[in-house]
Amino acid sequence: MSLSVVGSRQEAANAVRSLLGLSGTCPAFESRFEILRATVWSMAAPSSEVHVNRVLSAALPSWQLLCDRAAASEETLRTELRDALSVLQDAGDLLALSGGYWGPATARIVKLPEDTGYLLVGGVPSALLPIEQNAIQYHGPHRHFAKLPSDLATALAVEDLESWARLPSQSLEDWARVTIDSHELQTYSPLSSDAFELYLPEHSRAGAPQFKRWFDSAGSATGTLLARRTRVYGAREYRLVQVRSGRITAARELQNIDVRRLMYALDYAAKNPVRARTRRVGAQREWLFTSELPRGEQRTFAAIGRLTIPNERPFERRWTFLRHEEIALERIRYLGIAVGQQ
Repeated sequence: MSLSVVGSRQEAANAVRSLLGLSGTCPAFESRFEILRATVWSMAAPSSEVHVNRVLSAALPSWQLLCDRAAASEETLRTELRDALSVLQDAGDLLALSGGYWGPATARIVKLPEDTGYLLVGGVPSALLPIEQNAIQYHGPHRHFAKLPSDLATALAVEDLESWARLPSQSLEDWARVTIDSHELQTYSPLSSDAFELYLPEHSRAGAPQFKRWFDSAGSATGTLLARRTRVYGAREYRLVQVRSGRITAARELQNIDVRRLMYALDYAAKNPVRARTRRVGAQREWLFTSELPRGEQRTFAAIGRLTIPNERPFERRWTFLRHEEIALERIRYLGIAVGQQ
């Protein structure tokens, strides 16, 4: 074992990047994800978990070197690391455990459709992989392979995109029918304090964003509708309700259900899809959505694109797909979104 002395901040940063197994294609701001994977992996090894405070304290010095922002405060950098932990949890690399503890998720390979590439998912640090550094293409928290290294192909389990992103295997119509039929409504008489809003795409302006499709009254409608109400402290509660002549007669709370996907299914049934627009921004195409996407599509889009939420239009989601745009197009068609150009 030999020791060497580094004489500058840049030399120290290069040494940390080398220890993390980062290639030159990994942007400085995205190196925080690899720092956290390596930190959680090493510190959680004895007990399979490590407290968030220890993770942030151990990761901070490396992030101070690699972020390339000498003037950034310690508080700002710790906040960025804390946010990155949540991003890695959503990507499937880290596990958020009870009591503020974190652990690495099991490593596996996600095969993208039509042989367009692979994702490495899980908490194993890149430096421990038996591959060349430049084999990995970094995209936010995600690690892409154009071609799967043979050593990883034999060592890790492989799952498809639908499984990883938690996308339903049925058509949107079939998924909605099964979801609705699986909830047995119970007799319910709302109190005067129960202020429900009802999702009525058939009564909405053509192409209106979903946040403009909620109404205080069902009018004279009869049937099964999606309803919501705001509880104490602002929490939202969603229910399926049976309505007769505009009055709620039965209801069932929706728990662990992708309500946003159900909204898209109701839009489709009402023949009133939401709209997305595209426009050219330099050499790339930008997609503009004014309705939030279901969680599965958000997870898919994050793996292949980049999201921007403009300060002046906080309800708007702007996606630019840096790779595999055809995957996003398939999900847009699945949700029945009407596409136009700006």
